[in-house]
Amino acid sequence: MSFITPDKPLEKEILPLFTTAVPFQLPVEWKNFIVKITPWIMLLLVPLYLLVIGLGTISSLFSAFTAHILSSLGTLCKVAGMVCSLFSIKGLFDRKREGWVWAYYAFLLFLVGDIFYLDFLDAIITFLISGYFLFQIREYYS
Repeated sequence: MSFITPDKPLEKEILPLFTTAVPFQLPVEWKNFIVKITPWIMLLLVPLYLLVIGLGTISSLFSAFTAHILSSLGTLCKVAGMVCSLFSIKGLFDRKREGWVWAYYAFLLFLVGDIFYLDFLDAIITFLISGYFLFQIREYYS
């Protein structure tokens, strides 16, 4: 695989955390498998996530916390992340850099959404697991 210059926001800083700094690199067979199933997972999870956001919005109408600005910003980030996930699907199927970049933006937006929700444990877990897999397969999208 060819070297891809990290040119997106924070990509240069995050890349070494999940490639050279981690002691365990995924075997090539696992990476190939993940690259094959990732678009299908995105295709299944986006409608499910839309349902969750919709149900969360309906339930928040009956909550006293609907005027909370951080929660509103968190929801906007999550919706924007979902839109980026939708945009990533075609590029992930075609194994193009554009698909990986949209998935990367979705990763960042979901992370920021968790921070706005003040759900720091989920933000840490999302960053570590999603970031690891996203950057392990990065080289397949040129």
